[in-house]
Amino acid sequence: MSVDIRLASSRATGADFYHGENPGNIVTPGDIITANTGFMRGHGTYMEDECLHASVAGTVERVNKLISVRPLKTRYNGEIGDVVIGRVIEVAQRRWRVETHSRMDSVLMLSSVNLPGGELVSSNKSYLNDTHVCCM
Repeated sequence: MSVDIRLASSRATGADFYHGENPGNIVTPGDIITANTGFMRGHGTYMEDECLHASVAGTVERVNKLISVRPLKTRYNGEIGDVVIGRVIEVAQRRWRVETHSRMDSVLMLSSVNLPGGELVSSNKSYLNDTHVCCM
């Protein structure tokens, strides 16, 4: 026996229930974003009954013909140039594994570490251990 549970807004049909593909609109899972088939679906969306639906709660984002939904709450995704503070959770032979509270643990290779005075870390001496906090 299968059970199909949907939000009231996703069961209803009609143009007055469409949230539109305009950027900034807040949608919940199951909301119809648009019935226009000229758009490509991005992250946080799915197609059903020739309509583009939201799969996460968030704001609608549109880039040309691509529509995606940015979640209201998400984990941090670091980018190049960001300053990140983390806790060393594992010291291995050529790397340190660092907890940064992102989706995955970060890895800091010893070859990329410069100590004060310009000294490079060539072997895994006891510069850091499992209780240190580092800024990368």
